[in-house]
Amino acid sequence: MAQLLLFLVLLFSCITENISKDAGEQPPKFSAIFYFGDSSLDTGNNGYIPTLAIAKHYPYGQDFPGNKATGRFSNGRLVPDFLSAELGLKQFSRPFMDPTLSDKDILTGANFASAGSGFDDATSAVTNTIPMSRQLKMFKLYLERLRKIAGEEEGARIVGNALIFISSGTNDFVVSFYDLPNRRGEFNISEYQNFVLHKVHNAVKELYNLGARLFCVAGLPPIGCIPLQITVSRTHHLLDRACVAEQNSDSIVYNAELQKLLLKMQQSLSGSKFVYIDSYEFLMEILKHPTKYGFRETSRGCCGTGLTEVGPLCNYLTPTCLNVPSYVFYDAVHPSEKVYRLATDYIMKQIISQLE
Repeated sequence: MAQLLLFLVLLFSCITENISKDAGEQPPKFSAIFYFGDSSLDTGNNGYIPTLAIAKHYPYGQDFPGNKATGRFSNGRLVPDFLSAELGLKQFSRPFMDPTLSDKDILTGANFASAGSGFDDATSAVTNTIPMSRQLKMFKLYLERLRKIAGEEEGARIVGNALIFISSGTNDFVVSFYDLPNRRGEFNISEYQNFVLHKVHNAVKELYNLGARLFCVAGLPPIGCIPLQITVSRTHHLLDRACVAEQNSDSIVYNAELQKLLLKMQQSLSGSKFVYIDSYEFLMEILKHPTKYGFRETSRGCCGTGLTEVGPLCNYLTPTCLNVPSYVFYDAVHPSEKVYRLATDYIMKQIISQLE
């Protein structure tokens, strides 16, 4: 009788295991995911610091669950939200600076990104945001908390099997080089690109030394196609909404050098894996073929006139367009939720598989 009972238990276990597999229940590909960068990833950290680079007010978040402005520079969710959910880690990516961040959230990663920031500390100094150097210090604080929760060995395992997602650099060129003279007195464009790439190297190397091994690093988008950059560069020709060719060319050059840097780092850092995210070609594909993806407007934001409204200038006094999904950009700088959804699809199909 005991043997029969044991047989039935084992049989039931096998059946339920097969049912789970058939139902598509698979363990997460990564133990956790960490986000470092700017407004393309910031899910609310800037809401906890004194800065004007903030999106915790209407109409931001108008399509976020609950119609809530959370600090995300978009009408809804960002890549960290979509990607974390797709990878089976969490439904939303919460900012590390949120004081209510739970131990459960800590175990599956954290978001350290800050809108308006860059690799260059001088970029964040303009708007008092969190540069990459401080984001890394926040990561060290995270590690201390992780070790208290999970222990030294398990904490190291979580970080070593986690995905490090970095998207930064756009503000360095927009804020510190093109639109303001912060760095132009010190560097020409080629020298500044090398300066930023050196910062990239140092940041990634520090993350590696802290235990990280799997990296996704995004290149620059076509900066000259950002609506605000078009407006600033076409002050005497407001009807001409063509992309700024020189800034796009600069992005291409920088991205080529970034790819070379990542390859060299993978070769020199034992056990590491680097995958480059081609933000430039991804967004350019949409801008060149908007109707293919259901878009109508590519050179203006949905908020207000779409020419300059961003952050505090995008508010309840600057009503949004009637058909948000037809706009590539939500404000004069940042894409709409629909673009971030498409970006996540691209990442899942073409990037994540390279890390498996």
